[in-house]
Formats: sequence, structure tokens, C-alpha cells
Amino acid sequence: AEAFNQDVSNWNDSTPTPPGPSPTPTPPTPTPSNLPSNCSDDCDFKFDLNFAPAKKGCFWLTKNKKKASKRKESYCAKSEISNACQATCSSTCENDSSFTFELTWAKKEVNCAWITKNRKKSASRKEKYCVGAAFSDASVNQVYCREACGRCSPNQGAKPTPEESAVNVVFNLHTDNYPQETSWALVDDAAGTVIKSDGARYTGFGDAFEANTLHSEAFALKRCVYYTLTVYDSFGDGLSPSIPTTPGYFEVFVEGQRVMGSSDGVAFGSSDSVEIYVC
Repeated sequence: AEAFNQDVSNWNDSTPTPPGPSPTPTPPTPTPSNLPSNCSDDCDFKFDLNFAPAKKGCFWLTKNKKKASKRKESYCAKSEISNACQATCSSTCENDSSFTFELTWAKKEVNCAWITKNRKKSASRKEKYCVGAAFSDASVNQVYCREACGRCSPNQGAKPTPEESAVNVVFNLHTDNYPQETSWALVDDAAGTVIKSDGARYTGFGDAFEANTLHSEAFALKRCVYYTLTVYDSFGDGLSPSIPTTPGYFEVFVEGQRVMGSSDGVAFGSSDSVEIYVC
């Protein structure tokens, strides 16, 4: 019996313990060292526009979603801009579309795009979820939400100078064979004052303009103020074609974009007005 018990004891000692389930490996937490060389926009940086005498910051490149791709294609090709606007221009700084995180106050999962979805709240959201304590590991958001965390907010950075904040307007008037019939005026609607005007209607001279000639004016107007630029023709036939290949016309450009009244700038009868407002 003793030998039997000893054999059983030896058998128990030599039998290996069946292996348990392997622990699931914990993925490494990304750190800011995973970032590309730079995924932050310089919010104090300003660059010249191609089509107007004005300066804009990195945020302007994607401010208009419909024009964002074209603007980035045009401006990010310039090394000075691409280096200063890394988060906006660089393809390596895009958000990870599969990454989500939980809002601490709503128990709701959101993706990186949520951070900048609301322009008015983007600055505070970046402060909380990119670098602040509202997220348990803010560095993770800086890795996965590279574009959202690195881009400038609408009002972030150096404040524009009065020249930079002005609304740039260009007015072109090409007269027809009867320039004595043509006049124009730019009016501040709220104040009811004439900013500038020209032509027989205002000067009292019959030959204020030369026939078949281009006259151009440039204005730096205030933002959030309504203006109206009106062109008049005393005969009532607008700027009728004086030469078939180069008819008379007028055109107004606001921040480089043409703005039209109720006509094509040629056949407008006695008058045509263009409203100007940028805020």
C-alpha cells in the first residue's frame, strides 16, 4: 500500500498543469513621439492672397469647405505656407478616421472631426481634449487627431491690422461711346453718406469720363457694414456696346470674387446696384 501511495504521489508531481488562456496583450499607448516632425499650424503666420491685396492665416485655407481643396492645392504648394500650415497642408497630419473617444460629460463616443465641427467652440474643445485634463490621456488625441488638434481656431493667433481686416473692393468701369451719360456712387447704407462718386451726375461736367476707356477704383471698406455701389445711365440704355468687340461694362470684385447686381453690367437701363457686405 505504501508503494502504491508513493507511486501515486510521484504521478501527481510529474503531471504538468494544463495551460490557462493566454493574456490579451495590451496595445502600446501612442505617445507624441509618433507624431510627424510637426503637426501644428503657426497661428501668427500670414500670407498674401494671389488675387487680392490681403493677408490670411492658415485657418482661411479650409474656412470654406467647398473651396478648401482648391485653396490647399493652390497655396500649400508654396514651401513658406506648407511649412507654417503643417496641420492643414500635410497629408501626414490627417485625423485617424477610425479613432473615437468618449466625452466625459455625455458618455458619448465622437471622432476627431467633432473637435473642430463647431467653429465657435473649437478653441475650448481643443484646450480640453487635445492638451487639457478632460481627456484621460490628452497625448493620444494629439496623435490620432493630428489635424483637429494642430489647426488654428478662427480667432486664434495675432489680431489682424486694420489694413488686413479691411474688405478689399475693386470697381472697374469701361465707358461706351456716351460717357457723359454715365455716373456712379459708393454709399455707406447705414450712415447714408457717399464714400466716393464720379461722373456728370455728381461733378456737373458733361465729359467726366473719356469714351471707350477703362476706369478702375480700389476701396478698403469696413467689415460688417453694408455698402451699395450704383452705376447710373442718364439715357436709360445702360452701357450699350460702343465697339462690338469691346462693349462698355462695369464689374465689382469683393475680396477677389465678382459680385453682381441685377444685370450683367452692360444692359441695365437707368441704373444697377451691387450690395457689398462682408463680416
